[in-house]
Amino acid sequence: MSDLEAKIRLEVRFALLRDIIASYRIRLQEMERKVVELFAANQLAAISECMEEQQRIVRLIRKLEQFIKEWESVQDVGISHEPKREHTKT
Repeated sequence: MSDLEAKIRLEVRFALLRDIIASYRIRLQEMERKVVELFAANQLAAISECMEEQQRIVRLIRKLEQFIKEWESVQDVGISHEPKREHTKT
């Protein structure tokens, strides 16, 4: 595989991660509406579960965004491999 092919594959993966993040954000909006409905129905236990799920999704979004931020810039630099070190007897 050429360097260009590898770079394109990485770009596609970062694009997929961004799509996943966007779908999580849509899910959060849906959950906000659900919480309002649950509040109107006085379903406190369900509200609590929904809020916990929202917090989990928010943490996951942050982690994915941090991953993209950290590794997308690395792809421009490239990956270097350290040559094998020979062990010397002392």
